[in-house]
Amino acid sequence: MSGADDLARGRARSVEAARWLRLIRYQNHASAPVFSAAISTYADMLDPASTDARRLAACRSMLAGVLRQAAQERLAGEAVHAQDRPVDPYGLEWRITLQGAVLEAIARLLRDAVAAFEAAQVEG
Repeated sequence: MSGADDLARGRARSVEAARWLRLIRYQNHASAPVFSAAISTYADMLDPASTDARRLAACRSMLAGVLRQAAQERLAGEAVHAQDRPVDPYGLEWRITLQGAVLEAIARLLRDAVAAFEAAQVEG
């Protein structure tokens, strides 16, 4: 893959992740503002005029919080599963909350964006 392809993939994934974060009204913690235009990472990820270095930094920053919350949601889902013991003959069903599953999908987008920007040798 070329550097231009990596940049395009990084930009696309950062926008997609930001859209999801906005859709679920993501907050880094309970008293934090909702992910919106009031937060700098929102502009860094969505503004077409943003630099790739700012996009990369924003994706790294958001990834840390998203992973932390996804882990909490996984623990909550595992607790419910342990208590309810639903039928799962193949052991392949998710043991996570819906919010956690969404956060894990967002984390994959953010990781892919970071990897693409790094492959394109973006400094940030």
